[in-house]
Amino acid sequence: MEKSPMQIVHEGFGGGMASGTDSWKKFISDTITFNGPAAQVSGMEAFVELNEGFMSMVRGTRMIKAVEVDNYVITQVEIDVEMPTGKTITLDMNEWYETKDGKIQSIKVYYDAEEFRKESK
Repeated sequence: MEKSPMQIVHEGFGGGMASGTDSWKKFISDTITFNGPAAQVSGMEAFVELNEGFMSMVRGTRMIKAVEVDNYVITQVEIDVEMPTGKTITLDMNEWYETKDGKIQSIKVYYDAEEFRKESK
């Protein structure tokens, strides 16, 4: 039975990342695109590098809302990020996941990047 977009994103991708294993990678398309205020990448290798770098800074997440529409999952999540300065900031982030054939094809994230940029310097 084929997984729903919500199962792909939350159980496969999110659950895999929460497990501390690499199992999340099997839910990512080889041609994935990622677009956000601080980074844009294409392809599995570039996405894995970006994601692993960002996730090493994450200190907590809280799912506010998740909605599935057609082959998309749209989320609002709060993410606590420890910056290189040692300060922890909270990003209120919206994520748009596009799925096809059981894999995430693209991710677009939206958040106010000003504090993130300020603390990254």
